[in-house]
Amino acid sequence: MAFCRTVAGSYRFPWCRHLRGSRTVDNTLLYLSAAALATFSDWKSNRRSSCEGAVNSTTSIIKFRVDNDRPGLLSEATEILKKQQLDIRDARISTEDSRAVHFYVVQDKMSNSGLSEDRLAQVRAALQQLAQGDCQAEPWPLYSSSEVAKHKTAEKGIWVSYKEGVYDITKFIENHPGGKDKIMLAAGKAIDPFWRIYQQHTGRGNAVELLESMRIGDLSDPPPADDGTCSCPYNKDPDRHPALIFHNNKPCNAELPAELMVDSWLTPNSVWFIRHHHPVPVIDPEQWRLSVGGIGTKCVTLSLEDLKSRFLKREVVATLQCGGNRRSELDQIEKTSGIPWGFGAMSTARFGGVYLREVLQHCAGLSHENVEAFEVQHVIFKSLDGMEASIPVEKALSPYGDVLLAYEMNGETLNMEHGAPVRAIVPGVVGVRNVKWLGEIIASREEARGPWQRGIAYKGFSPMVKDLKGIDIEKIPSMQDLPIQSAIVTPKAGSTVEFDDVEVKGFAWSGGGRGIVRVDVSIDEGNTWVTADLLDGKDQPYNRAWAWTFWEASVTSQKTWNISGVRQLAKSQCCHCMCFFAG
Repeated sequence: MAFCRTVAGSYRFPWCRHLRGSRTVDNTLLYLSAAALATFSDWKSNRRSSCEGAVNSTTSIIKFRVDNDRPGLLSEATEILKKQQLDIRDARISTEDSRAVHFYVVQDKMSNSGLSEDRLAQVRAALQQLAQGDCQAEPWPLYSSSEVAKHKTAEKGIWVSYKEGVYDITKFIENHPGGKDKIMLAAGKAIDPFWRIYQQHTGRGNAVELLESMRIGDLSDPPPADDGTCSCPYNKDPDRHPALIFHNNKPCNAELPAELMVDSWLTPNSVWFIRHHHPVPVIDPEQWRLSVGGIGTKCVTLSLEDLKSRFLKREVVATLQCGGNRRSELDQIEKTSGIPWGFGAMSTARFGGVYLREVLQHCAGLSHENVEAFEVQHVIFKSLDGMEASIPVEKALSPYGDVLLAYEMNGETLNMEHGAPVRAIVPGVVGVRNVKWLGEIIASREEARGPWQRGIAYKGFSPMVKDLKGIDIEKIPSMQDLPIQSAIVTPKAGSTVEFDDVEVKGFAWSGGGRGIVRVDVSIDEGNTWVTADLLDGKDQPYNRAWAWTFWEASVTSQKTWNISGVRQLAKSQCCHCMCFFAG
């Protein structure tokens, strides 16, 4: 059933499709149903019934079904409901059996609750001024936790509960951004404990809205409300710099503000972008151990001191970028799902540590001969927070790949926020492969399992793909190297400039270590271009340019206009840049 939203409101309520109808009287069928009603007595399909109220309900659903809709009926019904002192939280129009159906979600302003029995009768009488109808009430289905627990397979349906609601998520499983395996952990259970860890579900609100569209009833034995005494798994997270732009706090996802981006080629540790999936683990560096093994290797266990004393210290300057960086720009074209990052979900640091290839080859015995003999194709990184990801073995063992097991960041000991005691640094590759809080490294024939490697979030699809029906996700390659890009940092998008000559600044970067050789800037929709001066980062080797390159261009305005006597340049969102890499 498709809905056309006609009244804006802070509540979404597409549950209405689950309401069941009874027989038609005349040409108009009017339903009034109160949410969260008590269990109802035997309902006969041909039985006429008076309205039944719900004193303890918080909202009520009104379903107004007509054979022949007419212009203005929705607004007329809305005005009648307002005169009845009802707060209209949501309104939608749909069709059932070729009939127009109007849905309203209302709350009684006088009681701040759903409609009582008396109020139902008053509303019914008022709406009957518009059309003759039969008023009936059907209670919202109630399910116990034990009933929900029976539904955890595709055959029986996959149900979950959340707070006081019950939801059928069977058809959503394959489209879950976190992967099927992850969401199936909650099958037949309450998702509340899971969402206390993955608090981005409630922080952004779109997950709650989507869940409500799958609601099938209420939970008869909901868990007690959290009174604040429960221990929050995020309580031990480190303090964060207030200059960061926070998209979530639990888990923390925060980006580097544009105002600080080109101030320093190496991003200060305190304002480095943060992308977490879980709480920051608490790890004692003295007790920490790294397990290295898998096919074609001899398993070894290393301490932090082992890495520092048994291997040469190496340094790599690398820019890391989240795979969802600049998503907010895509949202301007068509709404996407995920964190609406600006272009600040990337940062650069000088990392110190040991080469992964030296640990694998000289300590774990993974020679090139063993790679061939055992058909090793991937190296898996497992984090102590439960996350895992992998990279191709060619990248891991390449003497030019510079993959690092890092314990230092910008000359300081790596901090817990960014993966201490040791994290993987995979230059030129999407940020999710740069696994923090490393606990295990595995040589494998298969890539890592889980949503961060095999799920939909880190794979590339056509922009025309809106769902995964008929798509074998396993056959879609996992994201590794990222494409070339450039961004204008200053002037800021939407700003106006009062000078004819404008200094335009920004950065350019390409995955795979491809060095930037040129950046062009245009302020006239691409009709003419000015070549920018390359600054910090321009001297990197063209095929191992792991860090971004800053650039600057002086542009003379050719299109100005006078507003209140001030000469102004076109808004910087009309300023474009493009960049080129070597190779």
